[in-house]
Amino acid sequence: MAATVRRFALIGHGRIGAAVVQAWEAGDLPGWELAAVLVRTRPAAAPPWLHTDAACLRASAPDVIIDTAGPEALAAHAEAALAVAPLWTVSAVALADPALCARIEAAVRASGHRLRVLPGAIAGLDGVAMAATDPQARLHLEIELLPDAQPAQELFHGSVREAARRFPHSVNVAAAAAWAGPGLDASTVRVRRPGPVLANQLALEAQSRYGRVRAEAQPRVAPGAHPVAASIVAALRQELRPIWVG
Repeated sequence: MAATVRRFALIGHGRIGAAVVQAWEAGDLPGWELAAVLVRTRPAAAPPWLHTDAACLRASAPDVIIDTAGPEALAAHAEAALAVAPLWTVSAVALADPALCARIEAAVRASGHRLRVLPGAIAGLDGVAMAATDPQARLHLEIELLPDAQPAQELFHGSVREAARRFPHSVNVAAAAAWAGPGLDASTVRVRRPGPVLANQLALEAQSRYGRVRAEAQPRVAPGAHPVAASIVAALRQELRPIWVG
């Protein structure tokens, strides 16, 4: 019996979404078919799966919809997307808005489709989730923005919820970790400008009665390579595995 092919749709075709499409076109996602991609503008010679109408994406019969377009896109499309399929996102920072969370939770209850926050650019969230079973668990993150010519400087130190408000396109890692752990208000983050260095660093540390979990990453973004896109590709592969670890 031939294996059933599942269909995924993407919201966004920027650096992350385009890298996921490239992985699919290269044959790196066996068992998956690209149903549709939602974009703001459609080039004249665009492939048939590229759409500017969100209704076309929802009508493409996807088994899962993946948001790669940022917090504004999640806020705009989450409820309608959840009505037709499970929704995955890398925009955890959008969930710092309590009103949006309430709307998403209502949409999940109405449809039975859940919202999944993907790890994005840092591993170790499974260890954070384990630590968070301790009510006294603590989570702290160190986030460096992308390197530039500006001198190194600390920009913020406080709750992840407040950091999400101030840096909505830079602290998705912190927001995802906080959701896996003690929560947006109980988790803390330090945001720094690293200066003119070769690579920025991301780090998390969770402490609980079970011990200490620490993870660090130096993400590399290059043409056709994006760590967040790699997280999406890994999640799609895992979704089809008969044995899933993690």
